[in-house]
Amino acid sequence: MRFRALALAAAAASLLAADAVPAPAASAKSGPNSFGGTCHLTGDFVFDRPIGSMPQTMSFQDSASGTCSGKLNGVQRDDIPVVNTVSGWGTFSCSFADAHTSDTLMFDKRYPIRIFTDSAGALTQIVAHPSGAVSGDSVEHVSVLPYTDSSTLEQCQAGALSSIRYDLDAYTLTPLVG
Repeated sequence: MRFRALALAAAAASLLAADAVPAPAASAKSGPNSFGGTCHLTGDFVFDRPIGSMPQTMSFQDSASGTCSGKLNGVQRDDIPVVNTVSGWGTFSCSFADAHTSDTLMFDKRYPIRIFTDSAGALTQIVAHPSGAVSGDSVEHVSVLPYTDSSTLEQCQAGALSSIRYDLDAYTLTPLVG
């Protein structure tokens, strides 16, 4: 009987010791991701139908890639690879743009942030205001000038421009959460 009491006491002590060991930290962040910092991306606007000198309302697709530096989920990082996948609609011509999009920024192939963007521009320059799906704001400058040449202008005059490459610089005002 004494042996049985000792065995029960040992079993109870081992259970108590197991409860005292902290549980391992969760491997994945729960809740939406966040980013605050700067980004530089290069991408391509692809219009549903070719644009020219007359404004047309239509949808479009856009994909861009590049790097961002800043705080991703509260951790400072430099040169984070990022891909932005966009679908949207707007009114476009070769001299004017007004667009509204739904984007997914994918940081380091595993941290998505949903944003919604309103943008407007003229000729080769566009400004944009993205907002995080949960919170946060940023500003963007988009330029097609480095990729505009005589062929681009000829396509515009013929009403045949179906896509154009661009550079984008983004700066968060408050961290994007989404």
